[in-house]
Amino acid sequence: MGPRRFDPARGELTDGGRPIRLTESEVRLLRTLAKAAHSPVDRQVLAEAHGPGRAVDIQVTRLRRKIEADPANPRYLKTVRGRGYMLAPD
Repeated sequence: MGPRRFDPARGELTDGGRPIRLTESEVRLLRTLAKAAHSPVDRQVLAEAHGPGRAVDIQVTRLRRKIEADPANPRYLKTVRGRGYMLAPD
């Protein structure tokens, strides 16, 4: 994802080698999305695994701030209308 790298086994996100702090819930969500890279993950499935209501949306917003150069126009962590979210790494 540009200069950012995510190691799912270690649960670590780095930017040019510098660590970016993730909460445990952000790590779990990013692992889930990374397992299905380039494929949409249903929002309901994410909500069942990562928290009810808007919890998933809030976590995605926070992850975008850490991953995206421009969180308002995400390149890597995309919303798939009517489905859920998709991680689209380079």
